[in-house]
Amino acid sequence: MPSVTQPSGGKLIYREIGSGAPLILVHGSPGDGRAWWRVAERLAERHRVLMPDLPGYGGSDPLAVEALGQTEAIGAAVKVLIESCGTPVRLCGHSYGGNVALHAAVKCADSVLSLALFEPVFFRAMDLAGDGPDIEPLSGFFADYADRVAGFEPAAISEMIDYWFGSGAFVLLPARVQGFLRDAAPKNAFDVSASLAEQLTIDQLAGLTMPVIVAYGSESPSVAPSIAKAVRFLPQARLEAILGANHGMLDSHPEAVVNLILAPNSCSSNQKSPDTRHRTNGLQRERDRQ
Repeated sequence: MPSVTQPSGGKLIYREIGSGAPLILVHGSPGDGRAWWRVAERLAERHRVLMPDLPGYGGSDPLAVEALGQTEAIGAAVKVLIESCGTPVRLCGHSYGGNVALHAAVKCADSVLSLALFEPVFFRAMDLAGDGPDIEPLSGFFADYADRVAGFEPAAISEMIDYWFGSGAFVLLPARVQGFLRDAAPKNAFDVSASLAEQLTIDQLAGLTMPVIVAYGSESPSVAPSIAKAVRFLPQARLEAILGANHGMLDSHPEAVVNLILAPNSCSSNQKSPDTRHRTNGLQRERDRQ
């Protein structure tokens, strides 16, 4: 598979199908670029689709950073891939990949035509928006999970799967998938810690003036729409719900995901809904406090 060199010197492997304007799909945790395959097959009719394996996953070399700086470092690696295309790209991210896509876009905003985020686990958005639900109980659940896995309890990942996909979801998975998830639990827990340690600022996010779609599944836990609504403070963002979907939307609802990625981005800074203006004003209040 082709690769680019990460800023750290390691290789970032990616898969590529289709032809046309470049479109980059960033996977979540745990997994690799193949997580997007059902979506990518449909997009390849119109685009050159690139699906990187994030550092430490699939065939890509790992990073050696603390959780505090991990997402920024991975975003820098994706930035290299974006710039290797030689022309502005459409950028999409799912789950933790949505966080990575935000960091990459902040680093090379002029090279990103549009941004599509599918249930990003960008908990920081709720803090920055300043008018969302109390994040403390939520942070406690995810932090406890990360601590348990770090304490050599990989089976705790079953609770994470059940959280996102519904009670009893883990036991319904094939044995080989359960085994993969337990083996990948330490990396996933580290990604969770990185998500809780986000430090992107209001000013950095305000610089993302390209059209942005933020989507969540109507059957997902309440944190998904809460984050999505908070991320909607981006200057040209619009919120979309995928009916009947949960966090596994890339597999269960690929057509709906494709339609959102390809949809005309008509939202502009002078056509914001009242709710969008309210959240932008909330950001201004938070900026004033910093």
